[in-house]
Amino acid sequence: MFTDRLNTLLKTIGASNKDIAKFGGFDRTNISRLRSGVRKPARTSPTTEKLINGIYLFSDNKNGLSQLCAVIDFTPDASAEQIRQKLADWLFDGEPGNLEEHRTTGRSSSPRASVSEGAARGKRKSRTALHSSAERLDSVMTLTELSNVRLSQLLHADASLISRYRSGMRSPQSNPVIAEQLSHILLDRVLRTGKVQELSEMMKIPASEIDAENFSEWLFRPDELPERNMYIAEDMLGFFDTYTTDSGRVLPPWEAAASSVKPEDARPVYFGTAGLREAVLRFLGDAVKERAPRLLLYSDEDQSWMTGDPAFLMGWASLMSACVRNGTQIQIIHNIDRDLAEMNDAIRGWLPLYMSGMIESYSSTKPSDRRFSHTIFLRPSAACIEAFHTAGTESGGVYRYDTDPEILSICESEYQSLLKKSQLLMRAVSARPYEGASDLTVIQNELSVASMPEDLVHSFHEPALTAYWQMTHEALAQRLKDASVMVCECVPLIPPEKLLIPEGQDTHKDYSLDSAAVEAIPGCPQLYYTPEQYALHIREIIRLSEACPNYRLYPLPETPFPNIRLFISKDWTHVIHALRPELSFGFSHPLLCGAFSRFAEGLMEQTRMDRNTLRRTLEEVYLSS
Repeated sequence: MFTDRLNTLLKTIGASNKDIAKFGGFDRTNISRLRSGVRKPARTSPTTEKLINGIYLFSDNKNGLSQLCAVIDFTPDASAEQIRQKLADWLFDGEPGNLEEHRTTGRSSSPRASVSEGAARGKRKSRTALHSSAERLDSVMTLTELSNVRLSQLLHADASLISRYRSGMRSPQSNPVIAEQLSHILLDRVLRTGKVQELSEMMKIPASEIDAENFSEWLFRPDELPERNMYIAEDMLGFFDTYTTDSGRVLPPWEAAASSVKPEDARPVYFGTAGLREAVLRFLGDAVKERAPRLLLYSDEDQSWMTGDPAFLMGWASLMSACVRNGTQIQIIHNIDRDLAEMNDAIRGWLPLYMSGMIESYSSTKPSDRRFSHTIFLRPSAACIEAFHTAGTESGGVYRYDTDPEILSICESEYQSLLKKSQLLMRAVSARPYEGASDLTVIQNELSVASMPEDLVHSFHEPALTAYWQMTHEALAQRLKDASVMVCECVPLIPPEKLLIPEGQDTHKDYSLDSAAVEAIPGCPQLYYTPEQYALHIREIIRLSEACPNYRLYPLPETPFPNIRLFISKDWTHVIHALRPELSFGFSHPLLCGAFSRFAEGLMEQTRMDRNTLRRTLEEVYLSS
C-alpha cells in the first residue's frame, strides 16, 4: 500500500526521485528503494520525515499544494504541519504514530522573535553542503570561543565576511587561499585551547587521528561541495561587491610602456609570446599617440600571453586606459568557450575599462575550433596584429603586423563576420530590471520598492520614489502575469527592534538607521521605515505571495553582498552598485548567467520556507501587536 501510494502521488504531482531527494535533503537512491518496494520506512523514522518534507516542499515550490491535497483528500488552506501530517497518514493508510514535528513549522516562541529565527526554524534538517560547512565553522568557533572580530584579525579579513561564512551566505571555498588559512587558524586554536577531545566528538574520529588534512576535509567536505562554477560565481560577485574606482592598481604612465618599443624595432613579423607582447605595446602606443577613434579586438588564444607577465600586464592596462581617456571606442569579442575561471580573471582585468563606458563587449556564439586559434587586433585603416595557429603552438608562432590598406580591409571584413555571430556580453543596466521572460532571482539588502503598496509609497512624499515605484512596480506586475515565470526575492528582513524611531524624532527622515533603510533610489534622499510603514510593506508581501503563486520571498539571515543588488536570470544578470549606480553593469553570457543562477539556487536552498510557514512567521513577527 505504501509503495503504490507513493508512486501514484509522485507521478501525479510530477516529481522525480531527484526532485524529492533535493527538497528532502537525502540521496535519491533512497527514493528509488522506497518506490521499488525494497524498503518501507517506519512511520516515525527520519527517512519518513525527510520524505514527507521533500514532497511537501516540492509541491509548495512548484505551486502545487492544491494538486497534492487533491490526491490526499485534504484542504490546501490548512497549515503546513496539518498537510504534512495528513500526507503521512495517507501514505501509511492510517498506521498509528505521529509524524515528528519538523523544524519546517517555523513557529516562533515569541511574536517579537526575529524573522531570521523563524527562517532558521524553516530550514530542513538536512541542509545543503554549503550550509553544513557553515555549521561546522560555527561549531568550532563556538567551541574555541573565537569571535568574528578576532578571527577576522587573524585572517586579515572583514568581520562581516566571517559573519556571512558562519551564516552560510558566503563560503570560504570560493577563495582557496582563505579556506586554507581558515582551516589552519581554527585547528591551531583548538590545539591551543585544549579542545581536541571535543573536536574529536564533533568529527567522530579518534583524537589521535586529527591532523591538518583530516580537519580541512571535515570542515569543508570536498565530496559535498557544489560544482566549481558556483564558487567562481561567488568569488566574482564578491569582487564586484568590494570594487571601487579607487581599488584598482596604480598604473605606470602610458609613455613608459609605449617607449619600450623603439621606432627602429618596428617590423612586419613578431615571433612567439614575447613577440606578441612587443607587437601589442607598439599597436596600443601608436593608438594612444594618434588618438585612434576605434579599436576592434578578438582572440581565442589562452590569455596567458596577457596575464603571464605582470610587467607587461601593467603596461597593457596603462595603454588601454590612455586609449579610453582619449575617447577611443573599443570593441572586443570574447571567446564564449573559455573556462569560467579564465573569464573571471579576464573580467577582473577589464572591469575598470568596462566602467568607462567606452567598451563594447561581445561574446562569440560561434562554436570554437579547438584545433586552431585566431587573433585579430585591428585599428581600422591603420594597423592590425593577426595570427592563425595550430592550438598549443602559439608560444613559438608567427604574428603579422600589417599596415597595408588592402590587408587591413580584409581583416576588418573577417572581424565583422565574427561580430555577426556574437551577442552583447556586458551592457548597461535596464531602467526596468524586472523586465524579461524567464525566472528571476533578486538578491539585495532591502525589500524592493517594486513590491511596495501604493499607499506606502505615497506616505514618504518623495516624487523620485513615486516615479521609480511606478516604473518598477509595473514591470514586476507584468512579469508576474505569466504564471510560468517565477520571481524570487532574497532579502534580509529588518528585526522589529531596529524599526523603532529614537525618542524625540518623529519622522522617517530624521534619523539614520541603516538596518531600517528603504531601498536606495537614484536622485532620492535616503529614506527609513517607521514600524507602521514596514508592517504595510510586509502585509503587501504576504498579499503578493498569496495572489501570485509565482512570487516567492526568501528571508536571509543577512545579505551576502551588502554593496550590490543582483537581478539574476538565465538570460542576463544585472549587477547594480547600491551606492554608485554608475558602476552598474549587466551580463548576458550564458556561462556566467548559469553560474550566477546556480549561486542563487544554493542561497535559496538554504533559506527556503514553505508559503504557509512564511506567512505565519511574518504575521507573528511584524503584524501582531
